[in-house]
Amino acid sequence: MEKNSIKRWQKVLRSARRLYHSVNNYRMSAKDPDFRDFSLLEYDKVTPEEVNDAKRLGFMKQLQLAKRGYVDKNLKLQLVAAKRKERFIEQDHKIVPFGNLRVMEGEKLVAMMQLGFDTLNETFCVAYRNHENIPLWKPYDTVRLERYFGALHPEMGNKLKLSHIFFDIGALKVGQDYKLAICRVYNDAVRQTFHSNTYFQNSISSPKEDLLVNPKNYFGQQFYLSLSQGKETIMTLTEATDLYFVFQSFMETAPKQESIYFEKQEFKKRFLDSGIIVLAHLKHGLRLGVQNGTLQIGKHDGANGKGRLRWENFESRMQSGSLSAIEKYYISKEVISKKNFLVETDAISLKSDTNEASLKKHYGTGKWHFLEGKHHRSAMNSRPVDDSVLEHINRTYSRSTNFQTALAKLQKNQTIQTAQVKQQ
Repeated sequence: MEKNSIKRWQKVLRSARRLYHSVNNYRMSAKDPDFRDFSLLEYDKVTPEEVNDAKRLGFMKQLQLAKRGYVDKNLKLQLVAAKRKERFIEQDHKIVPFGNLRVMEGEKLVAMMQLGFDTLNETFCVAYRNHENIPLWKPYDTVRLERYFGALHPEMGNKLKLSHIFFDIGALKVGQDYKLAICRVYNDAVRQTFHSNTYFQNSISSPKEDLLVNPKNYFGQQFYLSLSQGKETIMTLTEATDLYFVFQSFMETAPKQESIYFEKQEFKKRFLDSGIIVLAHLKHGLRLGVQNGTLQIGKHDGANGKGRLRWENFESRMQSGSLSAIEKYYISKEVISKKNFLVETDAISLKSDTNEASLKKHYGTGKWHFLEGKHHRSAMNSRPVDDSVLEHINRTYSRSTNFQTALAKLQKNQTIQTAQVKQQ
């Protein structure tokens, strides 16, 4: 027999002896009743699929080496997976979760992220996915967080709902400074996540009258509530009855959510009866409105006239940086000075089988203007009502529900205009 072969078999025999003693000693001292049933010989009858413990799989590896001189590929892969799982478990034991963020589309869970604090290294961690119910923790990274949530899209519609839960950190054996840091990181993560994706903002609504009629249907939903002058706060409806509503802060959650209680009539008076009345649709996607006698300017918070329409009183809006120089000039000269806009409050809609139109009164002159087509709400496509326009209205919209009302308004307006001319 060759010298190398002798050495190889001697090595295999030594491995077998070590394996025998290791298994026998561990079997005698093990507390696991299932493991005590194994003996060295029984390992030869057990398949790797029946074992999920890395240490036992290691014994099986040594036994295969002793018998065959090599290890099966499946056993190698299973041993790698078992060791990997044990590493995840060991890492998870060092990290204390303090909250999670969830994204829903209807009843479907789209994404979830867990936030944790590594008590050993005193660092923050996040887990975007699990492995066999074990969180896969990574270092906390705000850039990665924004990219992850910013890339989410709904399968239907244009809304995704963001919800979040903050866990009690009172039992954490860390200093007060670390507890304050955990609260700060959690609130920052909620804000950054919410602003990373416009689909989250689309799920926030303003309170409607139906909230008073069917309050329980809106439990858990978020609303924009004007809690202070010129400032809207996102609040979550956490309790709703026929008598009162309870809202909690959506953005500022840690260490404890702020709760606000409203009686039903108080809520109605404050958030529904005092709503903004839209006076006019202006150029540049702007709106003119009034609330409690105060002039309001509305502008979409997104680019190109998209996003949520946000209102601000006239003085604050003109002083803020939210309006361009062109928009400020247009409002001050055309809208305020020249009163060059069409009034929405007394507009009359007209419909035919194939088209839509509307009649609106010009605020500065008091004359009626006619708007027609797909963009009939825009003042850019309006023209004053004259004989040719009247003839077109009579010919095209005579079957419209509001035709007689429109005709009466136009005739009355024409009479007033004629009287004014005669007096002059």
